[in-house]
Amino acid sequence: MSHRLLRGLGYDHVGNRKWEASMRSMIVILSLLISSPVFAGAHEQEMQSAEEYFEAAGPEQQKLIREIEAFLATYAELYNRQDYENLLKMWDQNDPNPMYMAEEIRQPMHGWDTINKYFDPVPGVQILDGIRNEYSEVRAHYLAPDLAFATYKLRYDIKVRRQKAMTGWDRIVAVFRRVDGDWKMTTYAEAPMAPGAMLRMALEDAVPEDFDEFIEEMNKQ
Repeated sequence: MSHRLLRGLGYDHVGNRKWEASMRSMIVILSLLISSPVFAGAHEQEMQSAEEYFEAAGPEQQKLIREIEAFLATYAELYNRQDYENLLKMWDQNDPNPMYMAEEIRQPMHGWDTINKYFDPVPGVQILDGIRNEYSEVRAHYLAPDLAFATYKLRYDIKVRRQKAMTGWDRIVAVFRRVDGDWKMTTYAEAPMAPGAMLRMALEDAVPEDFDEFIEEMNKQ
């Protein structure tokens, strides 16, 4: 990284030899992690796709998955309209200790005061120009007759006011409680992959589709 780039990113210790040495060490470690057999997939298992998971489930579990998918479709619609008042009504309001863990915040949020403030940090002020959440790859099972655990994928586009739009994705784990016949959320946690793993995936996804064909042709020469 150049000094200009580092300063542009907000690093003010450029010129300090100890600091620069630690930065170089961190970059070397990250590079080793990205190229290690772990991130190369040597220890990866063949996992069921969401479709395979659904097909292997019994009728009752398949019905649960469809119900959670329907819940998330409504949840996304409200989220994308930034209708947080009605969005929070999809949570179990009688739960005395709901939990919400956002990837961008160090500590998990417990209780209604912190969760309400997360969705409305400055009352009357719109923080986002727009957001688009899409949920997919739902896997779910019962923990008890009216309690369910689910994992799913979140893909999002977001634009904070006076900033450039960004896109990304995340893995979600959530707990749902059935209240008066309707599912309500009670626990939500974003579970991003390790930075090295995400960087490797991004680099792999960026490889042109014709590269395998190119390698094959070159090896024939």
